[in-house]
Amino acid sequence: MSDELSYAAVAASGPTHRANPVDEVIVTDQSVESLIDVTTGVAVVPNDFKEQEIQTETQAARVDAEVEAAETQAAAAAEAAAAAARETKAEKAVAEKKKRSCASYRSNPIVQAQGVLFAAITVALGVGAYRKYKVGALDCKTVGIWGAAAVALAGADCLASQWLFKKFGWGKYAKSE
Repeated sequence: MSDELSYAAVAASGPTHRANPVDEVIVTDQSVESLIDVTTGVAVVPNDFKEQEIQTETQAARVDAEVEAAETQAAAAAEAAAAAARETKAEKAVAEKKKRSCASYRSNPIVQAQGVLFAAITVALGVGAYRKYKVGALDCKTVGIWGAAAVALAGADCLASQWLFKKFGWGKYAKSE
C-alpha cells in the first residue's frame, strides 16, 4: 500500500493542534454610550411607564416629525386647492368671453349669409355629382373641375367677407382699419 491514509484513519488520529484561547471580554460603561436612550446610571420610572403612549425621547421626536410632516402636507393641499379654484375661475371667465363672442358672430348678417351660401353650394355639388354618377358621366376630370370651383368660391367668399367686415365694422377686421 501507499503512504496515503484513509479518511477514517485521519479522523481517528484526532486534531493535530488546538485553537488559541480567547481573550476575556472586559465590560466597560463605554459599551452603552452609543445606544439610544440608555444611561449608565440607575433610572427610576413612574409606575404607569408601560401605559404611556410615548416612552422614549426617540418616540417623542418621531411623533413630532410626523405631526410636522402632516401639517406641511395639509398646507400644500390647501395651496393646491386654492390654485385650482383660481384656475377654474379664470377658465370660466375665458369660456364666458368666448360664449359672448360666438353669440355676437351668430347675429352678424355676414356670417349668416356665409352659412346659407356654403349650405347651398354643398347641396348643389352633391346633387350635381349624384346626377352625373347616375348617368355614368362622373369622372376624375369633372370632380377636379368642381373641386377647383369650390376652392375659388371659398377664396372669393373670404375676400368679400373681409371687405364687408371692414366696411360695416363687424368682427375682428373692424379694428384693423
